[in-house]
Amino acid sequence: MKRLLLLFGILTFLPFINSSETSLQAHTQSLAMGIRFGHAGYFYNSLRPYGEWVELESGFYGWRPVRVRAGWRPYMNGRWAWTDHGWYWMSYEPFGWAVFHYGRWSRDDYYGWIWIPDDVWGPAWVEWRSNDDYIGWAPLPPYASFSISIGIRFTTRWYAPSNYWCFVRYGHFGATRIDGYVVDEGQTRRLIRTTRGAVRYEVDRDRIINRGIDREVIERRGNTRIVRTEITETRNREERMVQDGGRERIEVFRPSRTDLERTEGRIEARRLERRTTLNLDRIDRNRSEDRSAGGSFEQRRQSNESRSIERRQSVQPKEERRRESPSNDGIRQQRQATPDPRVRSGEFRRVQPERPSVERKNESQPQRRQPAVKSQPRKESPPQQRQGTSRSGGNKRGRDQ
Repeated sequence: MKRLLLLFGILTFLPFINSSETSLQAHTQSLAMGIRFGHAGYFYNSLRPYGEWVELESGFYGWRPVRVRAGWRPYMNGRWAWTDHGWYWMSYEPFGWAVFHYGRWSRDDYYGWIWIPDDVWGPAWVEWRSNDDYIGWAPLPPYASFSISIGIRFTTRWYAPSNYWCFVRYGHFGATRIDGYVVDEGQTRRLIRTTRGAVRYEVDRDRIINRGIDREVIERRGNTRIVRTEITETRNREERMVQDGGRERIEVFRPSRTDLERTEGRIEARRLERRTTLNLDRIDRNRSEDRSAGGSFEQRRQSNESRSIERRQSVQPKEERRRESPSNDGIRQQRQATPDPRVRSGEFRRVQPERPSVERKNESQPQRRQPAVKSQPRKESPPQQRQGTSRSGGNKRGRDQ
């Protein structure tokens, strides 16, 4: 009887276990794969009042803002906030809830800034650069694809131009109107050469986290304090910062998965008069796979990983490849285990394995002449010279005496 009751209890709770696993799998699947990249979808009607839709290719759309001032760039008119999702971009523009948390940005030489839609939500899709005095960020291009197993990967070599970047001093990073502290483009070019880059995105359960630059580093170098800000959802198509009992809170609109998958019957988009500078062949449009396709989610995820692992080494930044290389780790451990006697205690300097070629050339000449002198046979002086030498030596001794 006890066995029957135990079996009945297991059968009773089994559907709930399966349903929870299915919902978790579906949510993870939504993080890994979005709807068709470059498809207007739900954003079409929401963004029409603030810009213009363009058809970059048949069925591949982008959106460009209108009535923006000269020098405008993404992630400039707003502020940064530290949240449970890492660094969150709080925009003051009416379209910010969509274009700064979904999709990617590209700047065309003729058409200006163009946003390519996607349906994977993030606190901000940017890359970072920093040194001891400045911190900068730039929007990720359409060549940057996100995966729950890899994070951000690039499908081509990418170096964001200077007009993509915003740089501010650490002390101004927490300003409520950060655009007033962004340096000019001339100084931006110099900072790009003197800063180090970072792209740090992680997935913690159901949250995409933008780590960026460590908060403690910003607080220490900027001599400021950054508090954590709470994020709540609203039904209004906007995002805003509100005061809640002396603390700030961000209200953001996040459409449901059903809304994002909705397809408009007709999309009116402008056909481009000239070819865009965006390399459409380098955009990974297969990041979104058909959910009705055969195979489980785990099989599709493993398939995605196998296709992308071949390109990881070529698209990873050089600094990360050097850091992750096992050979470099072995060399580093060997150097730590066997200290170089030429390095004085308490002093760090780089020890070259061999000297410059100019020094080797100067030092090698006497080394080549020395064996030649030693091997040369000794010449005997003529008899007259030997006698003269002995006589002069004898006269000298006589005078000394």
